[in-house]
Amino acid sequence: MQISSGDVALVAFDVSMTEAVFDIRNHPSVREGMLNSSPLTLESHKRWVEENLLRERRVHLFVIESAQQSIGIALLRNLQQDTAEIGVMVVEADQHALVCYKAAHLIGYYAFELLDLRRVYSYVPRRNRRALAFNLHCGLQDTGKPSGDYHELVLTQSDSRTHQTHKKFREKYGIKVIRDPQ
Repeated sequence: MQISSGDVALVAFDVSMTEAVFDIRNHPSVREGMLNSSPLTLESHKRWVEENLLRERRVHLFVIESAQQSIGIALLRNLQQDTAEIGVMVVEADQHALVCYKAAHLIGYYAFELLDLRRVYSYVPRRNRRALAFNLHCGLQDTGKPSGDYHELVLTQSDSRTHQTHKKFREKYGIKVIRDPQ
């Protein structure tokens, strides 16, 4: 599956992307925004892929491609009935603001329009002010719930369909879904 908007595409993970995803997850610009910024080992990454993407589909993972380069990942995890946790990680995100913005909208579209989820949550480390501002700019709202080291943010299916941010995105950029890009 591929979901795209202009020159940005989310490409569904397949096993051939394992090392590319490792490079993205382990990039210093991505790790610095994580609560645990320690580098990953290739062995632990491969184990994570096996447990979460291959053996069981605990995570819906997409590689973000722009200008035919893999520069990030977008994912849904912790799926429970009609909710999930949403995440977007882009290498050198500050240099790819529009790519981040499009990827966030595309993974939201996947969650709400293709999986029919009702809510997605984003858990942003308290010290990551840029990610918090980005999430708020994308229409997520702070729940105000105390959650330790994180800000808990939420976006509902209804808001994704009616919020001005999302309506303007769809009007300006559009979204295309290819179920089998072969």
